[in-house]
Amino acid sequence: MTQAPYDSSDPADGGPDARPTADGDEETRSVQEELPGGEPAEATADRLWEISAALAAIQHELARQNERAAARERVIDRLHEENLRLRSGEYRSVTRPLVTDLQSLRNDLLRQAATLSDPVTVPTVAELLGSFAYSIELTLERAGVQVLRATAGTPFEPGSHRVARVVCTDDPAQDGTVAEPLADGYRDVVSDRVLLPASVVVCRRSATPTPVRTPTPPAPGGPADPAH
Repeated sequence: MTQAPYDSSDPADGGPDARPTADGDEETRSVQEELPGGEPAEATADRLWEISAALAAIQHELARQNERAAARERVIDRLHEENLRLRSGEYRSVTRPLVTDLQSLRNDLLRQAATLSDPVTVPTVAELLGSFAYSIELTLERAGVQVLRATAGTPFEPGSHRVARVVCTDDPAQDGTVAEPLADGYRDVVSDRVLLPASVVVCRRSATPTPVRTPTPPAPGGPADPAH
């Protein structure tokens, strides 16, 4: 019986055509599982994990920033409400004396109206109106407003007076003076600013007329007057 020649390529003997072992399969598969650019799959997975972690951190930071912004908005809203309450309280405290004076003035008007007798004379009405005007003046003074009264014969002040009408005068001393006060003005005491100038009539010196030369009649037989 003739023995078959030895074949070195027999897979069972580990020849050239022998199949790889289990460890060889893993190494071959690891080498073959590469990206087109030559990067292993494990490195790609690491990079994807890093990117995912970075995105999660950014998302977490954005959420924290949103919470901080919402907290700031709540604080701003609360401060705004407190500011409105303070302003409202200051306004009421400032206007309370004015409201009190107006209440007193209203009661005075009603009381005087109930005590009027028929017939009412002009001096009585003038006295009543003057007393009410004085009460309002006191109220304005408590509010920091001073009455500006113009007096006839005093110089005209552009900052405190307003020209309502102009009258002519031949007296040089009256030029630029107040001829007649029409209405009082008002000035803020704190800021020293005129709120309403007083209305006045102002004197202005009339223009000096140019003398007209009367022609002299010519003497008999003499030359004629050139102006004639």
